[in-house]
Amino acid sequence: MTFARHTRREFLAAAGAMAVAGSGTPSFGAFQQDDASMLITGKDKRLLVLKKYPAVFETPLNLLADQALTPKNLLFVRNNQQPQDTATVAPSSHTDWAIKLSGGTSREVSVSLAQLREMDMTDYEMVLQCSGNGRSLFSKAALTNGTQWGKGGMGNVRFAGVRLSKVLEANGVEIDAATQFINASGADDPADGKEDFLHSLPINDVLNRSILALQLNGEPLPAIHGGPVRLVTPGVYATMNMKWLSEIRFVTDESTNHNHVPRYRMPHRPIKPGSEYDFSLQNSSFNWNMKTKSVLLSPGDGDRLRPGPATIKGVAFNDGQANITSVVLSFDHGQSWQQAALMPSTSMYGWTRFRLQKNLSAGQHSIWCRAIDSHGRSQPLEGSVAWNPSGYEWNGIEKIMIDVV
Repeated sequence: MTFARHTRREFLAAAGAMAVAGSGTPSFGAFQQDDASMLITGKDKRLLVLKKYPAVFETPLNLLADQALTPKNLLFVRNNQQPQDTATVAPSSHTDWAIKLSGGTSREVSVSLAQLREMDMTDYEMVLQCSGNGRSLFSKAALTNGTQWGKGGMGNVRFAGVRLSKVLEANGVEIDAATQFINASGADDPADGKEDFLHSLPINDVLNRSILALQLNGEPLPAIHGGPVRLVTPGVYATMNMKWLSEIRFVTDESTNHNHVPRYRMPHRPIKPGSEYDFSLQNSSFNWNMKTKSVLLSPGDGDRLRPGPATIKGVAFNDGQANITSVVLSFDHGQSWQQAALMPSTSMYGWTRFRLQKNLSAGQHSIWCRAIDSHGRSQPLEGSVAWNPSGYEWNGIEKIMIDVV
């Protein structure tokens, strides 16, 4: 796929003028570019509309500063494909939904929505983050392809659903020993001339962690976020959490679907910013476990504060395989660091909130922030060391500038 190259500013400026072409596809040209509530019923109008259809909305960081769980009206949206009846945070109107289990199994079955609702559910508080979150930061080194996300393509939510392993057990489905992956696909609308959206997921991880999610934050899963059923694996990038789940196919080999390769992959070796890379199954890995990361939520980049005491707040998270043990902040470009107070999540997959009280004098201040987990994983001082043409998986040290006047 070829993406237009634009700056973040150009994307936001152009969004209001965009009308979407295509048979059966609604045109949103009459709406204001910043009125997300007119594009998706129930969304907060303060969300940044990066693309109108399929919807790509970003959450301003200040709206995440004081929310334990990110409400559905504030949660970011990133759709590659979007069914026509899903532009709402209300539950899906589909009641006869079914998921086909096929491929390398002892028997092929169709699992109904009614059956899932009768089974015991597991819930995860977890970070949901677009793999392109922070793409515009990579573009400071060299322009990247795709929508120029800021830092708000993330949220902390609670999904609840039925473990995939329990669904297989309840239906008497046994998996062939040779199975290495599942191919997950959804009932969405592919773009003209494009393959339907599909990802391959590693079989061991999905059997250990994945659920067929029916709820978000204790309510029926919103249609815009994949309702009525979404395949959710905590700790991984959001693209791998398949919306409008319609089929799981058990396979021996990773898919060559265009949306799985060359899209949504990271190179095995560092590449020079601005260079091309011919992604293949052999020289790259799909976006999976999230990297250790911190994000400052308040104050925000460019904010103006009064001199005196200030509370600096943010969140840190990773793939849930290790605890966030430390978040440190620097006010002198990394020459010295101060330890922030942590408010750990009750979930290994949720984000850890942190805060630091700091007395700020008049002038311009640079604030850097870095998270470290119990495996020693942290954030590189210069995030562009992981530059890739599509701008995936940014986790460079957080850096903002504020004015104290």
